[in-house]
Amino acid sequence: MSGAAWALSAGVLFGIFQAVNRRANQLADAYRTTFALLVVAVAGLGVVTLATEDLSQLGSAPIVSYAAFAAAGVIHFFLGWTFLAVSQQRIGAANTGALIAATPLIGSLLAAVVLGESLSPATILSIALVTTGVVLIARRMGSTGEQLAHPWFALAAAASWGVSPLFIRWGLEGLDRPIIGVTVGLLAAAALYALVLAVGAAPTSSGTTRSALGWIAIAGVLVAAAIAAQWTALDLTEVSTVVTLQLMASPVVVLVAPFIVGTEAERWTWRLLVGMVAVLTGSLLAIWTS
Repeated sequence: MSGAAWALSAGVLFGIFQAVNRRANQLADAYRTTFALLVVAVAGLGVVTLATEDLSQLGSAPIVSYAAFAAAGVIHFFLGWTFLAVSQQRIGAANTGALIAATPLIGSLLAAVVLGESLSPATILSIALVTTGVVLIARRMGSTGEQLAHPWFALAAAASWGVSPLFIRWGLEGLDRPIIGVTVGLLAAAALYALVLAVGAAPTSSGTTRSALGWIAIAGVLVAAAIAAQWTALDLTEVSTVVTLQLMASPVVVLVAPFIVGTEAERWTWRLLVGMVAVLTGSLLAIWTS
């Protein structure tokens, strides 16, 4: 398949994963859920790596590639997935998924700050559209009249995912094997998570139910497939193309979340739908004019 096809597949899979992951963290705390998800993803991709990859290249790859893959894993999985899980518990999978569509715009803003790139009028319009969408989603009301706020964790996840592709591309320059790269990144994130949980730096619940483990296993399989597709796409085409097509995750999670999760926070409302369209439009405009 082409890079664009891999990226589109990743977007659809990520959208379904977000809804399933929300179902899992209804039954366990965000930290245990994320760590278990990492373990499942590491195991799945580890098997794929052993079965399909030429491991003889590992010894000749530069250390900077491993460092870049590890950094991408920590940023994308340790930080990004934790922010995702916490956001889903606070505002639901549909709201979180819509807000995460701001990832490309956040990447553009980071480039302006870090690399000194100028902000064009179109980019400023993009900021206005995304901000409008975020406000609409954050001001969404439940049936009890309670306001569904706290968009910051979703935006923090978007920021993490806007940064990690840079490290992925730097790693692939020295070791052009995306499946090996993502496995290294997942291992780094899982190891750091295990350390954090071991020293008690993150709150945990008393246990994880069998039902939660079942949903985590499904989420792990989905996200392992999505990650493999994403990193393969990054190896075949431009980062902007990959990030754009992965925006498909937002409408997918908004569509399927009411059926998989089934809570009040997931129901479709005009604020959610209009806010999602505004965020998607602003993000796409930022990419097309960059």
